[in-house]
Amino acid sequence: MQTSQPILHPETVKFLEVIEEIKETNRLLKVEPKTNSGISSIIYPTDRTIFSKLKNGMRKRVPMDALRELAKHFKIDMKYIFYDGFEINYFPEVLQNSATNSKASFNVSDDHLRIINKNNYNALGLTMKLYEQMMTLLEQNRNLSEKQKVKSK
Repeated sequence: MQTSQPILHPETVKFLEVIEEIKETNRLLKVEPKTNSGISSIIYPTDRTIFSKLKNGMRKRVPMDALRELAKHFKIDMKYIFYDGFEINYFPEVLQNSATNSKASFNVSDDHLRIINKNNYNALGLTMKLYEQMMTLLEQNRNLSEKQKVKSK
């Protein structure tokens, strides 16, 4: 006998999408928090199982405290949750090493950035696409100028 999936409110689905985006981005960048437990301890410390309760339908709505803390701590625009046509655009802040007062450097490949920004309309994804197009144009320009040098000789 199959158990039916609970019907979730659209706001709850989008809230859970934000949580997954934060986890995936932080996992790829090797920054904390990168687990449900770590994120829930920040945004809703009174119930660290809030995400599983929302997924399973045990809780119908996302607590306002959790929404407020999510927006405040992770700097997420809450329009994404309540309106269509907005993107998550989560970018973690780079932490500073207090001993050296220098920024930590992250080595992130283009593939990782594409995974982070699955949607081509995200700001970083769009910037990367423009950069790739610019590099292609520069290469074409370089090839064209080399051909012109050969013809002029």
